Amino acid sequence: MVLRGDMTIQDSSTLKASRFNVRVADGEYLRLYNSYTGKISKFTGGEAEIVDELLKVRDLEAVESQDEIRSGLIQHLQNKGFLVKNRVNEFQLATAQKYNMLAENRMLQLIILPNEDCNFRCTYCYEDFLKSEMKESVQQGILNFLERNVKNYSRLLISWFGGEPLKSFDVIKRMSAPIKEICAKYNVQYHANITTNGYLLNSETFEELLDMNVRSFQITLDGTAETHDSYRVGRFGEKTFDTIFSNLLKMKQSDKPFNVVLRSNINQEVSTVMDNYISLVSSAFVDDPRFMLHFVPIQNLKGEQTADIHLCDTKMLFPFYEKAKEKGFNFDFYKQYLRPGGSECYASSPSSCVIGSDGMIYKCTVAFNNPMNHVGDILENGDMVIDQEKWSLWVTGGVNEDASCTKCFFRPSCQGNACPLERIETGATPCPPVKKSIKKYITLVNEDYAYEPSV
Repeated sequence: MVLRGDMTIQDSSTLKASRFNVRVADGEYLRLYNSYTGKISKFTGGEAEIVDELLKVRDLEAVESQDEIRSGLIQHLQNKGFLVKNRVNEFQLATAQKYNMLAENRMLQLIILPNEDCNFRCTYCYEDFLKSEMKESVQQGILNFLERNVKNYSRLLISWFGGEPLKSFDVIKRMSAPIKEICAKYNVQYHANITTNGYLLNSETFEELLDMNVRSFQITLDGTAETHDSYRVGRFGEKTFDTIFSNLLKMKQSDKPFNVVLRSNINQEVSTVMDNYISLVSSAFVDDPRFMLHFVPIQNLKGEQTADIHLCDTKMLFPFYEKAKEKGFNFDFYKQYLRPGGSECYASSPSSCVIGSDGMIYKCTVAFNNPMNHVGDILENGDMVIDQEKWSLWVTGGVNEDASCTKCFFRPSCQGNACPLERIETGATPCPPVKKSIKKYITLVNEDYAYEPSV
């Protein structure tokens, strides 16, 4: 069964351009992206012109032996999914792809909040810090749940979140050892990541996290110290930038495998220092591919828990991406959002949930106070008591219930599940930010195939 990658050519039926194609003319190059395969091909010079012509033909013969150049291009375009048989129902293919991916994705994701309090008081934070460290009964409930259920999956992903998870580093340590043992017992792959402000991430803590299989880190720097220290303030008013940056430099000294996404929340004020920020981080980290940059435009800085906290229009970011790319940073990790299912929100997955410090179960991490996000509780014996009516709001809907999604070129990547929270709050199915700037993202990342004629 072919879900992604090369297509298998079985006959010489006439061909047509896939409805999931996006074409981008990039100077002397032509980039062609297909959301069903999630791949990008690049063509140059005369080949680019011929590809343009071929994609406009409605009934294209699969083999044109009289012209080796055209025949080679047709074969490449068909193999890579840019040309499909005229009789193919691509809507049906996209639906089948979604169901197949659900069946094949045997990963369980638990987003765990060891502490819902934080050592920061960021001016735009949407959390209220009314809860603190995770109860021991909840910790035991998670372990009991995993003992009974993890064998039903091939992979387990634990995402440590907060508040600030490192405020309760002892909880992470206390739970990680038995989680690793349970996964080893049932031959389940175990991965872990953490979203942390980085202030408490000293060298000793970092090394211990690596030993606990925590290999992916998201740490936020909102521009230079000037802007960062005005937005990401310590609980008692202390400046935080220098400590975080020092911790990052110490992480770089490790020769162990890990990756860090350096996130920047960008509003109008932060945008004025981004050139200086990019120069600063490039001088420190551009030579280490374990460090990546991620920019997020922020609209709602009032600390409200609503789905519009992030700007949908990401166009303002691309001058910064281009500058960072010129400095040597690689943005190929954004390809994950172009892949089939890559722009679906984790909250739409029936195999993902958030567990609060008091045992409350959520689907989304940006709406803890929304009653529709309170979908259940975990008990000490490991039982999850789920409100199926609320749960169903998050994991159903989307592409099969929205006509505009059904016909969308980005359907395989998003499947109408870019933001279940917004769908629940407004009744409308939102588009993912990457779709709105799709041509810019296609140009930002490297191609998967650079077409070369057969010799």
